[in-house]
Amino acid sequence: MRIGIDARFFGPQETGIGRYVERLVTHLSQIDQRHQFVVFLRAKAWDLWQPPNPRWQKILADYHWYSLGEQLALPGIFNRAKLDLLHIPHFNVPILYQRPFVVTIHDLILDQFPTERATTLEPLMWQAKYFAYRQVVRHAITKARAIITVSEHSKKDLLSRFKIPVDRVHVTYESVDPLPPPVEWQNLAEAGVQLPYILHVGNSYPHKNLERLLTAVQMATQRGHHFQLVLVGKRDYFSKRLEIEVKKMNLSNVIFFGFASDQQLAALYKQAQAYFFPSMSEGFGLPGLEAMQAGTALYAARTSCLPEVFAEAAEYFDPTNVEQMADSIHRALHDRIERQRLINAGNERLKDFSWERMAQQTLNIYDRSIKR
Repeated sequence: MRIGIDARFFGPQETGIGRYVERLVTHLSQIDQRHQFVVFLRAKAWDLWQPPNPRWQKILADYHWYSLGEQLALPGIFNRAKLDLLHIPHFNVPILYQRPFVVTIHDLILDQFPTERATTLEPLMWQAKYFAYRQVVRHAITKARAIITVSEHSKKDLLSRFKIPVDRVHVTYESVDPLPPPVEWQNLAEAGVQLPYILHVGNSYPHKNLERLLTAVQMATQRGHHFQLVLVGKRDYFSKRLEIEVKKMNLSNVIFFGFASDQQLAALYKQAQAYFFPSMSEGFGLPGLEAMQAGTALYAARTSCLPEVFAEAAEYFDPTNVEQMADSIHRALHDRIERQRLINAGNERLKDFSWERMAQQTLNIYDRSIKR
């Protein structure tokens, strides 16, 4: 069979979806000996991946996600590849593509938090784009041969919001890559990072709940705790908006690190007093697993998929209660016994996740979908 993978997100530095696609392609090429695969890439990722054997090929599909070109031009590119099945790893399936496909829906956060604060668009443009999003998602979910998602929580969301048979939705947990050797501490110190600090990695979208984390940091600071909050993530409209809040709150102990290389991330995780995950909603929560792998204590919101994924390897708080968050910061700074318990539990929990298992489960889903 000839299977296509829309890998336009390919690359660990793009998004969490980019990491997912990269690991899926890598491990499928190691375990499958029967199918032919076509990998669709954007120009900037073209040299990042080379076909490992003659059964794999790559085709240029240089259209940005969520664009008009994605909807109008990609179906032709996919059709010319003469695929038996196409896997699109995000909700953005072109509506005009009518051949068999499977789709990965990581979460329904845009459904849960349809707020104009989560966009840079004017209100009317935002409403138009949100309407288009709903149509694209509905098409992807109703027309897919199979729907892959990354947690039981996301599966439950899908089944509750869309009338689809339960046997068409499959959960394949993600995993975490080994951390590279960390940079020297001086590299972090030059960026203004000082010990002790708590860490958050990711974007600054409203559902990440970082405004409340800032309030909790302010509260803990006023209680006499001396520490930094280090926020890692690319600089964009949302991080700049958060920086304005930090200035208004007169918080001098919040560091916007910006984009971090894998080597810098390894150092930031390893040196952190704790990792804080205050998000109101997630599909999986990959940075939490990265923190576990680095031997960092994890404190997380008791919401969405996070208790499912982290289990006993995190200490939980109510994400709407800043006093609870401030109390968690206090314990992260001073309770060595709790931190060590979380680190030990994290080491055990990591054994339950495997990229190879995820790829094998996905391959099984391809086989079943082709036979339908």
